[in-house]
Amino acid sequence: MENQDEINSIIEGTCRTMCPEKEMILREKEHLLHPFETRLTDDLGQGLQKRSVADYSKMVKEFSRPAAGRADTEPNCLRPAPVLQQTVEYLFTSIVPKTHPAWNIVYEFVFDRLRAVRQDMVIQGITGTDAICLLEQIVRFHLYAAYRLRESRISEFDPVINKHHLLECLKRLLYLYQVTPGHHSNRVEMEAVYLLDNLGDVHAMSHYLELEKNLRRSQLLLMSYEMSRAFVLGNYLHVLRLMWNLPCAMCLCAVSKHLFLIQIKFLEILNTAFSVKNCKFPLLNLTKLLHTSSDKETLDLCLQCGLVDMFDNTALDCICFNKTSFSKPKELKGVSQLCPLEKILKTINVQDLLLGPSYSVVSHCTNNSNVTDSAGLKVLTDNTQKMTIIDNPDKMARHATVNNAIRCIGQGRGISRKFSNS
Repeated sequence: MENQDEINSIIEGTCRTMCPEKEMILREKEHLLHPFETRLTDDLGQGLQKRSVADYSKMVKEFSRPAAGRADTEPNCLRPAPVLQQTVEYLFTSIVPKTHPAWNIVYEFVFDRLRAVRQDMVIQGITGTDAICLLEQIVRFHLYAAYRLRESRISEFDPVINKHHLLECLKRLLYLYQVTPGHHSNRVEMEAVYLLDNLGDVHAMSHYLELEKNLRRSQLLLMSYEMSRAFVLGNYLHVLRLMWNLPCAMCLCAVSKHLFLIQIKFLEILNTAFSVKNCKFPLLNLTKLLHTSSDKETLDLCLQCGLVDMFDNTALDCICFNKTSFSKPKELKGVSQLCPLEKILKTINVQDLLLGPSYSVVSHCTNNSNVTDSAGLKVLTDNTQKMTIIDNPDKMARHATVNNAIRCIGQGRGISRKFSNS
């Protein structure tokens, strides 16, 4: 009986437009239209000054919190899954690519309308492949926005709020993958995004170890897990080398926020190792190790760490490390740009990136290549090293200490329970 009552209580939306008619009329009457939802008119061609009026074909339902006395569950105010998909596609193809006005205004509009999409999904209880498709696209938007607006002021873009909504969508998405039967072509991408967005987090690593074997064997997830392990172990050079070989744009967006912290920690290790009197470290070599985009960016990084007094003022081609002068920056600024990601973004339209496919792969490392060994596993090679990502239970024995520690810490905190309660 309870299940039957639950089925009967499910509401199916009947609204076939991106914005319900009642909301259109109300917002037009109260002058609550966004500039993206208006068009210019010349007052019936009488030559008068043009003014903005509502364009019903561009209006999108805005997010509103539930309030007493307001009917939020009327079927004619709820959009079914096909209309929600149409709405998301409109936002990504017609609004997101805009360059005028400033993109933070574009972000605020799309962010609000996507919250309304998620609200309609929750009220109607939309699950399965429809929910998965929508959430995948919303996750991509939050990842892309976090990277594109990384240098914006807090008044223009709040990365904490964006991260909160990203995790809400991502956790719900990973839960739906588990309970929805069938093959999900984008699951590997999203599982890797979860690992990299929470780089070094024990629960994210424990979740990876609980995945099915065929998922864990995918190259992208293996690389992401190896990066997280290397980060925990303090092998920051290995993390940076793997990061520069990531073939997925969304994974690069997810891990880009950690780049500055990784470079600072790596610089601290180098400062301790080479803090010897009269020892000068070539700036060119330091730029290569830190994977900064230029010598200027390397110098700026050293300046923030208090190494400015150690520079040779007559020649800035070397740096003198000193333990006593090094200090971590009080605030971790956003990375100026991530070179592999920038190369990918130049080869693909934003709307294609956000709508799919599973992940955008380009050859952004000219000296690197992907080959397959005799066991059918992916091996990454370059001109300085050969790094093999292993997914063989016997060969994984040497990683047992770290993996067992992760399992012990994460024991009793199953991913299904955590995500289903989100």
